[in-house]
Amino acid sequence: MTTLTFKTPAKVNLGLHILGKREDGFHELETLFQMVNWCDEIKLERLSRGLELVCNQPDIPTDESNLVMKAARLLETRCPDRCKGVRIHLKKNIPHGAGLGGGSGNAAGVLLGLNFLWNLKLKRKDLILMASELGSDVPFFLFSPCAIGRGRGEILEPVESSIRFYVLMVYPGFPVSTAMVYGNLKLNLTKRENNINILKNFLLQSEFAQLGAAWSNDLEPVVFQEHPDISGIKKEMLALGAKGALLSGSGSTVFGIFDNPEIAKNAYARLERGKFRLFLAESVVSLSELYPEEMLC
Repeated sequence: MTTLTFKTPAKVNLGLHILGKREDGFHELETLFQMVNWCDEIKLERLSRGLELVCNQPDIPTDESNLVMKAARLLETRCPDRCKGVRIHLKKNIPHGAGLGGGSGNAAGVLLGLNFLWNLKLKRKDLILMASELGSDVPFFLFSPCAIGRGRGEILEPVESSIRFYVLMVYPGFPVSTAMVYGNLKLNLTKRENNINILKNFLLQSEFAQLGAAWSNDLEPVVFQEHPDISGIKKEMLALGAKGALLSGSGSTVFGIFDNPEIAKNAYARLERGKFRLFLAESVVSLSELYPEEMLC
C-alpha cells in the first residue's frame, strides 16, 4: 500500500470541571469527551524517505511546530530502523483554536495511520502512551468515541455508548488562546453535587435535558468576560431549542445538543443568518466510522 486516506474528528466537552493547579503547571481536570463527525481529512502518501506536510489552509504551519509533524517525528524516534518517508496531505475543515481538538485529532490519526503504512505493528495502547507526550487531548482520539478524561485529560475511562444525538457547533470566526484562558482562571474549589459520573449516566440514559441542565464548563466565565458575543451565542442556542449549550474546552466554539433533527436544523437555519461558521454533526459511536479497520491495531 502506498497511500492511506482517513478522517479525524472534532470533539466537544460535555462538561469540564477544573479541580486545581498541579505542580507541573498544568491543571487537574475532569471532563466528558465526545467525538463528533465534523472531520478533517488526511492522506498519507508513502515516500522513499523524508517527511513532508502540505495543507489546504495557508495559515496552518507545515513545519516542525505542527502536531502532525511532531507525531511523525515521535514515531521516527521510537522506530528509527522501520520508519520510511511520507508526504502528509492535511485538509482542514475544523477551525483552529476553536476548542474542538482538531490538531490533537490530526496527530492521533497520523500515529495510527503511519503505524499501519510503515508496518510498525505497535499496539494501540503503546500509541496512546506516545500520544500523551504530544498533548493532553491527543490520547482521547485513539481511545474511544466517548470517554471520561481526568488528570490533564490523558487519564481515560471509556464510556460505552451507542446513543446518537445531534450537535450544532457555532464557531464565532476567531480563536481563543488557551494560555490566556487558563492564565485568567479563578478557581472555585467548592465541592459539586453534579460530578462527571452523573453527566455520564444522563448521557447513557438519553436524558439530554437533564444532561444540559447539569453540565458546566469552568472556563466559560473567563471566555465570556473577554468575548461577550460568545455568551450571546449560547443564550440564542438555548432559546432555539437546544437541550443544553456549552463552550467546548477553552473555546471559542459553542455547541448545543439536540435529540430532534428538525429542531436542530431550524436552529442551524436561524443562526446561519449571523456572521458565524456553523456545522451540524452527529455524535460518533465507533472509531470504525472514521478509520479503516486495518488501522485500528
